[in-house]
Amino acid sequence: MFCVMSRRVVFLHVGAPKTGTTYLQRIFFANRGLLASRGVFVPGSRPLHHFRAGYDLRGVQQEPGHPAPSWDGAWDAMVEKIRKSGRKIAVVSDERLAACTVEEVERAVSSFEFADVHVIYATREPAGLLSAEWQEHVKHGDRRTFDRWLADTLGSRGKGWYWQVHGVGDVLRRWGSAVPSSQMHVMTLPQRDADPDLLWHRFCSVLGISPDDVDTDVQSNVSLGVEGAEVLRRANELMPVDFPEWHRIGVTREILAHSILAPRGEKTSIRVPEQWGEEVERYAEQLISDIKDCGCEIVGDLNELRGVNTQRDDAFTSSDLVPAAVDGIAGLMLHISELHDDLRKTRGELAEERKRRQTKERMAARAWASLREHRNLPPRERVKRCVVELGEQSRVVGRMLDVYRKLHPHKD
Repeated sequence: MFCVMSRRVVFLHVGAPKTGTTYLQRIFFANRGLLASRGVFVPGSRPLHHFRAGYDLRGVQQEPGHPAPSWDGAWDAMVEKIRKSGRKIAVVSDERLAACTVEEVERAVSSFEFADVHVIYATREPAGLLSAEWQEHVKHGDRRTFDRWLADTLGSRGKGWYWQVHGVGDVLRRWGSAVPSSQMHVMTLPQRDADPDLLWHRFCSVLGISPDDVDTDVQSNVSLGVEGAEVLRRANELMPVDFPEWHRIGVTREILAHSILAPRGEKTSIRVPEQWGEEVERYAEQLISDIKDCGCEIVGDLNELRGVNTQRDDAFTSSDLVPAAVDGIAGLMLHISELHDDLRKTRGELAEERKRRQTKERMAARAWASLREHRNLPPRERVKRCVVELGEQSRVVGRMLDVYRKLHPHKD
């Protein structure tokens, strides 16, 4: 549904995680120029800039020793960029904003006093969501099996990170404390057999812009499969508890999970263990009920939130993990070898730079020593000494001096 907007509008895409957010964010940043021509401003140059602003808004403390720049003040800086852009529409996308408290929601909305704020929140069928979220937890160091994680998560409704971002009724209540229901949009994630661009089309219908001619050929997050996730989980069991968070992101998630295990061709889909089937079906019905009760615009089809495809909890054995483990080891070996090559190259470049710097320092030291010596010489002798020293450094001047000496041997 396309709408005509009289005031500037800021759309806060607040999540939820694992509902196509990465796919949408990559489209935003791959098409910033085209979107700008349609009046849409996407601040920053990559999703990380939105994440850093979100960390600042939510008061997330930066881990000591974290290599990234401080994000203090990042939210206000983003707001100011949007203000100065002058564009009719702006989009901020950070799936962690779903976790904002009522106080943080108030700060976020009030900071955009120059515009109307709309909230876009996406959700999906619980069976797929639970599988994806467990996998994401494993990427960040979780050691629990899927069954154990499900027991902890479904047994503690309303508590913990999962329910902060996926407890639809509570998320909509918190954001609805500062945003009218007419400006709240709940979007359902299309099922796997749907048109690949359907989610993008739904998002554009909320913004009120055309989805056409936009490059949507961007990489989406890919499942690790049962084998890859279990290899990663068992590796987590052997890692020290104080393994830095930035290494979990850079090495465990980005290298081992995303670059090595996810692209594997032979892998088994992660499905809910059959003993949790009925519980997940009840979860889905409650989710649909909460959305109907919120009074928000529904973008999509609530029937897409139903459906549970289960598997036996003992559907695989340790021997099934061997190919994934070998692929992981081989991939890490290649990555480490590339790091060694890069390190060797960098060390060589630093050594050359050190030599150049030392040469310059020696030349400067000689120059200063010569200058101090020349100060005590008569003017004519000083000029003569400078010409001689210049001849020692310049081949052309040296040849001229040789000619001069031959013509005036008594003056040497």
